[in-house]
Amino acid sequence: MRKLLIALTVSVSLFFAQSAVSDVLRTDHPTEYVVVKGDTLWDISARFLEKPWLWPEIWQKNPQVKDPHWIYPGDVIRLTYVDGKPVLTINQMPNTNATPVGAIDVYIYNRPFLQDLRIVTSFKNLPYVIGVDEGQLLGSDNRPIYVKGLQGVAVGETVEIFRATRNFGRNYKDNNQRSLATDLNKRGDQQPDNEVTIWQGISSSPSSSDYIGTEMRKIASGKVTQISGGLTRVFVEHADREIRPGDRVTPNSGSDYDSYYFPSKGPNITQDVRIMAFSGDALHGGGRSVIAIPIGSKQGVKNGNTYSIWSQPQVVADTIAHYQPIAANWDKHTMIQENIATAMVFRTFDNVSYAIIYNDVQPVTVGDYLKNPE
Repeated sequence: MRKLLIALTVSVSLFFAQSAVSDVLRTDHPTEYVVVKGDTLWDISARFLEKPWLWPEIWQKNPQVKDPHWIYPGDVIRLTYVDGKPVLTINQMPNTNATPVGAIDVYIYNRPFLQDLRIVTSFKNLPYVIGVDEGQLLGSDNRPIYVKGLQGVAVGETVEIFRATRNFGRNYKDNNQRSLATDLNKRGDQQPDNEVTIWQGISSSPSSSDYIGTEMRKIASGKVTQISGGLTRVFVEHADREIRPGDRVTPNSGSDYDSYYFPSKGPNITQDVRIMAFSGDALHGGGRSVIAIPIGSKQGVKNGNTYSIWSQPQVVADTIAHYQPIAANWDKHTMIQENIATAMVFRTFDNVSYAIIYNDVQPVTVGDYLKNPE
């Protein structure tokens, strides 16, 4: 914590190779910048650098700064030169109550909601709710439920209840990636996707080689109160939705979230990667929306990795040059793709990641492209 009314000036030496200076700095870079609320390291780096994703490399070269991630409103960043090389200095102003702006705070993106999502690849093998108390069809707060197949828990331990929402599939044709999200019923079965499989050449069925995972949404939590005869009695302490037979139950996994995320450049995308789905049933969204993308830890993706989002180019028939619709349809033109938003990954699984949309300039839609940030 900074001491009140004491200004600490820290020189941050950020040296680049002489030959690379012209490639690193923006031609229109400022000589100084005052940090404001809402900034991120990515935003600030983009004011000085042609490639803002170089910020992790930049900040890590400063042994004088114990934790260079933390910058605050009012801090002044100045660009100077030492021996012909660019140097950034930070004049850290006293501010004991400010929130650091160098990171993205996931609390502003409804952090509890983000924790409710996970991807599994063996959904059918998970323990499941077989019944609720007093013959009711649905369970809710302050009622017991009965779980079949729950192992490795003891009386008094906390468990989480999940509902399978959809299956994800992905494959490639040439350099084009095809992905699919299919909604599930109460048994976790999906509707036949033969039409999709035939016409789009992809399936999200767990029996298919295209299958990459099942999305699970946390709906409740409870405490184990009794274990007997292969069944576990769980007293539901909190439920966001009514619990029904077929919902899956797992031991409490705890939180694997950080308080802050620092955007960074992710692994290069060499093939088409498109947004598979939005959280919930939406087909489009904007800032603070959560999206599912068909790349994950097996592709080298990590929390904080950032990608640009590009629109799907429209194909337009030239109805000005042609009077007849048939002739116009033979003269179609593909519009130019637009960079419409930024996506930052906040949770990764083997082949699927969840990301948050920000810096959006127009609505983002399922099927829009993810590209390297440059």
